[in-house]
Amino acid sequence: MKPDWLDKKEYPFTSKYLEVEAGRMHYIDEGAGKPIVMIHGTPSWSFLYRNLIKILRKEYRCIAFDMIGFGLSDKPKDWNYKPRSHAANFERLMEHLQLKDITLLLHDFGTPIGLSYAIRHPENVSSIVMLNSWTWSLSKHQSFSKASKYLVGPLGKFLHSKLHVSTHTLIHELFKDEEEMPDPIKEHYIKALGNPEDRVRNLACARELVGASKWYDELWKERKKIQDTPTLILWGERDKLIKVEALQRWKKFFHECYVIPFEDGGHFLQEESADELASYVSNFIKEEKKKHELVDE
Repeated sequence: MKPDWLDKKEYPFTSKYLEVEAGRMHYIDEGAGKPIVMIHGTPSWSFLYRNLIKILRKEYRCIAFDMIGFGLSDKPKDWNYKPRSHAANFERLMEHLQLKDITLLLHDFGTPIGLSYAIRHPENVSSIVMLNSWTWSLSKHQSFSKASKYLVGPLGKFLHSKLHVSTHTLIHELFKDEEEMPDPIKEHYIKALGNPEDRVRNLACARELVGASKWYDELWKERKKIQDTPTLILWGERDKLIKVEALQRWKKFFHECYVIPFEDGGHFLQEESADELASYVSNFIKEEKKKHELVDE
């Protein structure tokens, strides 16, 4: 049963669940056609992609899941919430759905999780669409390191559990025009993190921005397996957390890479520019299909 706080007009999708070791993992599977699999970061959930899905499901099969601890998925007390474990859950979902010819749509913390799957199963991934994100060690990245340490310290835990300060602060900092976002929409991000105890547990994701450096390094070393995958990068240039230097690194990462900058866009382009994103994604997929058809002729 969906929670009372969820606006079914805003999020008008059929909920599905997959049992994984950590509990019930929620996902939505809308439309038909070539599959587009969308992976969220933190502190968001599949709700972030709702407007994209409403448009793209008319031509494509759109799948978006909530990582354990986020959105409508279970929030177990005794799970480790490490990115490697989230990646294993995502791979389990892909095995369950038996998808091929996938376009991965990745963002933020979800990018290393999605690319981990692509590295392990490159034959299933035909293209990648990426928004502001990273997949390398952040142990020497000052802004991430400070944020991670703050969010998992005693003060961060108290503020997050008692006053919601860190959740509100993240939303205020990362959404470009936070004052333009209706309060009910903001509440969908805050309440989806669960009760105060759930939110404290989810701070493990923040800790892992730095703590999972070894795993990030392992993925980076395997990058050759996906460097030839056609990739579209949609980048908000006013992102306050992930700077333009990361974009420059991604440009060097992929051999066939198309970049569309959003000069006035922030970290959450899905909220700010859903119509434009949907158009770019659809056109990219269609152009890649034409290229393959020409090669096959």
